[in-house]
Amino acid sequence: MDKKATDIIFFLQYWDKENPTLEDQTGFMLCEMDEEEESMKIGDKVYSNTDYYNSNKEPKEFIREVIRKECPQWVIGIENTATILIAYKRQKKILINPTVTLNDLNWVTPETIRDTYAFFSADYEKDYEVYSKVYKNVAFFPNQKSLFIGDLSTLIKGIITE
Repeated sequence: MDKKATDIIFFLQYWDKENPTLEDQTGFMLCEMDEEEESMKIGDKVYSNTDYYNSNKEPKEFIREVIRKECPQWVIGIENTATILIAYKRQKKILINPTVTLNDLNWVTPETIRDTYAFFSADYEKDYEVYSKVYKNVAFFPNQKSLFIGDLSTLIKGIITE
């Protein structure tokens, strides 16, 4: 890939589950390891739950500081980090399963619509329906319960190299 590694930053999902079971925790950690490995194949700036925790900052604040400091060409967020990234203007982004509200559709510029791509799985159908009313670069995967970086790596690489 011709892009410099600092041009692409991944923000993996952060832990936000209260009263988790051991199965929840183990599943999250294993999924995070896979997501990190897949993300490193596309760009080498990957921030995970450990980074959010070690920063002693809320994920929203941590993400804002990283973007200001690094000035990446692209940011990619998964689920709760994708939800945080929806509000960013003048930033090219790829969102995977963000939670979308009607407020997220206010004051959206044509540039933001052009520079934002989103992918939704079956579990996020309602978010897809709200989001797709304004945004054009959107895809819905009704046969997949969840989406992972590995599922979308070819699409992500295509978008970024466009």
